[in-house]
Amino acid sequence: MIDPSIIDEVLKLAEAGGGDAQVLTTLRERWSDIHFTHCFEDDLCMEKPIREGVAANIYLVNGHNHCAVITDHEPSATGLLIAEMNA
Repeated sequence: MIDPSIIDEVLKLAEAGGGDAQVLTTLRERWSDIHFTHCFEDDLCMEKPIREGVAANIYLVNGHNHCAVITDHEPSATGLLIAEMNA
């Protein structure tokens, strides 16, 4: 499970960077045990973010079965997806 305070901080960093994929480097350096990915919000369909922002939304990802999938099951989350809002 990813600590909720980390998710809050990831959202702050993503928002500060405008949701851009360049924030991934900072996130990966800071939390090397969490897998981070990026996409655009309109690439997602019917998924519910764990955190919502203005520039980006954050989704939980489960990568236990070799294929990363978005999940709402917090204990199984192994990573976070930063979904950049389209301007």
